[in-house]
Amino acid sequence: MADTPIYQLVKDALRAKIESGTLLAGDMVPGEEQLAADFNCSRLTAHRALRELADEGLVVRRRRAGTQVAPRDSGGVLIRIPSIREEIEGRGFAYRYELLSRRHAAPDGEIARALGAGKGERHLNVVGRHWAGGRVFQHDTRWINLEQVPAALEVDFSTVSANHWLLENVPYTGVDHEISALAADGTSAEALEVAEGTALLRIERVSRLGDRPITHASMLHPGALFSLKSERR
Repeated sequence: MADTPIYQLVKDALRAKIESGTLLAGDMVPGEEQLAADFNCSRLTAHRALRELADEGLVVRRRRAGTQVAPRDSGGVLIRIPSIREEIEGRGFAYRYELLSRRHAAPDGEIARALGAGKGERHLNVVGRHWAGGRVFQHDTRWINLEQVPAALEVDFSTVSANHWLLENVPYTGVDHEISALAADGTSAEALEVAEGTALLRIERVSRLGDRPITHASMLHPGALFSLKSERR
């Protein structure tokens, strides 16, 4: 043990807590400052331990929301909401975000039920497009539950997408997805700047913190640009 690097000791200790269930999916992990004090090491050492655990999919790090144990489904599949910007830039395309609308309004029907919203209760609706080079990669219609994320009301989302802001600021413990295929009609063809009849994929996503819904997102992709990945640990 004397030859084991300190960062590895920190990493192994956190891994043991996660694998034993002492730290559960969605639980916050001690930050770099606390780990440095607990293990009598530098913050750089603690940073490396957390970074490697994140690379291995055991924790999720967010600049302002801290580090939490990565959410998983009952089969052990790592639940990760992707950063659209990272996905686009990872494919070698220039990324651009375009805000189409932002409104404080009352959702209805299925969306109200998904958010647990009472009649007339207002939440934040943000609609935008994510571009990969000269093509629309995703059209994103998102409702943010202001009961759970009141700070979102102060963000104008003109320069930062709701996807990016939420990932940076709001932890989550569970995600429900529904993925379907459809042909572009006039409205969706215009939104994605494709021909009518183009094959599209639609993702409906509800993210949760415990049993509390955080967001409902409806995302459209041209089928040729879409890919879905999951990890089993």
